[in-house]
Amino acid sequence: MGALLSARLSSNILKALKLDIPYFFWTDSKITYFWVRGPPERFKSFIKNRIQEIQKLTSSSSNWHHCPGIQNPADIVSRGVKISRLLNDTSWLQGPEWLRLPPEFWLKSKNEDSLIHLI
Repeated sequence: MGALLSARLSSNILKALKLDIPYFFWTDSKITYFWVRGPPERFKSFIKNRIQEIQKLTSSSSNWHHCPGIQNPADIVSRGVKISRLLNDTSWLQGPEWLRLPPEFWLKSKNEDSLIHLI
């Protein structure tokens, strides 16, 4: 549902502001990642309908990427870190260092292309 909300929100923002820019979606859930990137027909109606809408709104499943939970800056607070770490941790505000590199250098899930068709 978070992936669907993200797809709807980004679609509305891009339309409202008439933006034609590249956009990317990140999830630390491998299940969500593989569901969104794979064929929706293999699921029952509830999941299938949501995956179809996500794929329609985000144009390409290649816009979706997986970020390992340990590198997800959104999870830092939920790990019970001290405020001093947040003040000194650039990933909290800027994301992981590799995200500042061109997309060809971003992390890829192991065997991601072959796994998509297995799930």
